[in-house]
Amino acid sequence: MKLSLGTFKVADVVLGSGTSFADEVLTIDEQEIRDLVTQDGNLAAVQVHIVKPGEPKRIIHVLDVIEPRIKLDSGLDVFPGFLSAPVTAGRGTTYRLSGVTVVESAQLPWDAGGLLIPREGIIDMAGPGKYYSPFHETINVVLRFELAGGRSDLEYDASVRLAGIKVSKYLAETVRGLTPDIMEVFSTENRRSELPNVVQIHQYQSQGTYAHTYCYGKHMYENLPTVINPNEMIDGALVSGNYAYACFKTPTYLHCNNPVMLELYKGHGICHNFAGVIIARGHNYTFDEKLRSAQYAAKLAKELDAQGAVITWEGGGNAIIEAMQTVKACEHLGIKTVIIAYEMGGPEGDGLALLDSVEEADAIVSAGSIEKRITLPPLTPVGGRQLRLARELGGIRVDASGNLEFDVSHEMYCGANQTGFGLITAEDY
Repeated sequence: MKLSLGTFKVADVVLGSGTSFADEVLTIDEQEIRDLVTQDGNLAAVQVHIVKPGEPKRIIHVLDVIEPRIKLDSGLDVFPGFLSAPVTAGRGTTYRLSGVTVVESAQLPWDAGGLLIPREGIIDMAGPGKYYSPFHETINVVLRFELAGGRSDLEYDASVRLAGIKVSKYLAETVRGLTPDIMEVFSTENRRSELPNVVQIHQYQSQGTYAHTYCYGKHMYENLPTVINPNEMIDGALVSGNYAYACFKTPTYLHCNNPVMLELYKGHGICHNFAGVIIARGHNYTFDEKLRSAQYAAKLAKELDAQGAVITWEGGGNAIIEAMQTVKACEHLGIKTVIIAYEMGGPEGDGLALLDSVEEADAIVSAGSIEKRITLPPLTPVGGRQLRLARELGGIRVDASGNLEFDVSHEMYCGANQTGFGLITAEDY
């Protein structure tokens, strides 16, 4: 399977008449976006905000982040299963707009309660808060959705997700027929027998409405671990619908631009053979289910003749059990592992760092601590005026433009991301 990926560098994004791309400038017609989005009766309105690096702004109510992409091939489409039939992705030619994202922002209902409510997500574009999310370095096209009344959680969830995908494709259509700045070919063929085989085990979260990950348009709630070609990930086979905790989130942007996956591709045929990606659900509800998932993922890695595995994962304290059991299972099969994990440790760093571990986990890359106190300066909010916090206390509204203090970084979007995307880590010394 070969995928040609063309990259167009975007230096600026402006609002204007007609949606177009020229000289590295993307022009967006807000009315065209409104017309596209509000065809769905579950969405009453949408506002388009362009937020650029260094601006004193704070994006709130962040749900998913998507990179604009299109397919050039007849019968194929990006994000298959949503805008098209679930035809296998990862082949043909795809164009992407680099340096720009589509950010979904909305206050989804809290009525259901429990752990799976859509919690607050914050991207600070300036000040100390920017280091919690690399999206402060991209030009973000923020879609602020207003929901129509009287719809179900399922309807809102599906409509917001589909709207973001539609807009992403619509923006990328501006480069159809143009010549990319960079053209790359991705393939795991041409392996060298003398090199070790390495896989990525990519653990996702899929628990229910507002906390699902989708593969070819279908949530993966009860799936066993599955082998996919990394090209399928690049081409949008995985789409995020998980809004439970913003700091642990793996947005759709990262499923396509997974740093570990791309790094393994760089070394393919040079220092290792990239043998494939194994996707597996985390946050199962019983230990037997967790063990089943871990054992099955390790078995697949062994069948791919892997000598090494890099384990990335999404979620918090519950999902770490599957991740660590996967480390253990792989090591017992002779597969050396390295895992990326967030830390806890308390405000002084002298507490319990990991909620779970196994002695086989002797190569851990830190994604930083979520228990360091955060103080954020005033910034102009985008996506709303008030933060929505502490549902377990009945809900607390806080002025999003003022000074903010948090004891933990749950609200900081991708602040403890475990795919290698974050800017925060910790080191032994």
